[in-house]
Amino acid sequence: MITYLYRKLQHLGLAFVILLLASTAWGKTSLLDHYHRLKNGKSITLPGTHISLSSSIQDDALSAEVSSIVDTPFDAIVAALSQPDNWCQIMPLHFNIKACTYKTQENNAMLTVYSGRKIYEPPEDSYEMTYQFEIISQDDKQFSLRLHADEGPVGTSHYLIELDAMPVAEGTLLQIHSSYQPSWFSSLLTSTYLSTVGSDKVGFSRIKQDGELQPVKGIKGVIERNVMRYQIAIDAFLSNKSLPEPSRHEATLASWFKQNDSYPQLHEMDENEYLEIKREEWSNQKKLQQALDDILKLATVSYLEEDE
Repeated sequence: MITYLYRKLQHLGLAFVILLLASTAWGKTSLLDHYHRLKNGKSITLPGTHISLSSSIQDDALSAEVSSIVDTPFDAIVAALSQPDNWCQIMPLHFNIKACTYKTQENNAMLTVYSGRKIYEPPEDSYEMTYQFEIISQDDKQFSLRLHADEGPVGTSHYLIELDAMPVAEGTLLQIHSSYQPSWFSSLLTSTYLSTVGSDKVGFSRIKQDGELQPVKGIKGVIERNVMRYQIAIDAFLSNKSLPEPSRHEATLASWFKQNDSYPQLHEMDENEYLEIKREEWSNQKKLQQALDDILKLATVSYLEEDE
């Protein structure tokens, strides 16, 4: 039974914990309060950074949150992150995201994310999940967006990512909060993983254990590592956005890997292996997007012809 569950987990690639996680209501503390806590040293941050990271389990929902002060101008962040197509360049930087496509119909934007194992996998062997993409608020003082999906793999549900940004003196305060509702089967698969190959994995926040502060382990470690990888992905994308293609994509991959590997708990493979996998997956993604664009174009032409 354990062998079967572990193989099942390998095939899903931890899809139920890395599919962009999702969130419960989290606006208990204002962005301005978060900024002052980071600025004044009242939040525990990663060494040498203005990055604070936490996780929680509440009402059976698993959630993680990362807050950071970045030097990217607020206007540049809004311009980049308000476009669904840019998210399909950000998400696949993650080891487990194999491809991403986007479409907008009647002002309804959707992202389809393909998730799998860390090794190379074609989209057809990955788990496909569609998120609604919504801009919640956008003005010169705050930007908020939400990605949400009702259902996920192996009975998981209520996936939601919320991103908020506000201009500050140093650039922008950026906050990502994500969570999802596990199922009994996903919890069983996670427990199997954490008791075997994932037993030595740790997160970023620390808890007191045996009288000393130790890095958090278990499911909190899993969700903290994944939300941190998306924080890094956004930074890598924004840092290289001004470069022309195809050099931009290559530079973004290299930037993401370098930042990811600067944290020992995030290391998974060497750079050459990562780049080789992501180049092939990027090629697959472009084919998927082109096929989707062709279908949407054909549907539009057919609709216009019927309307005449």
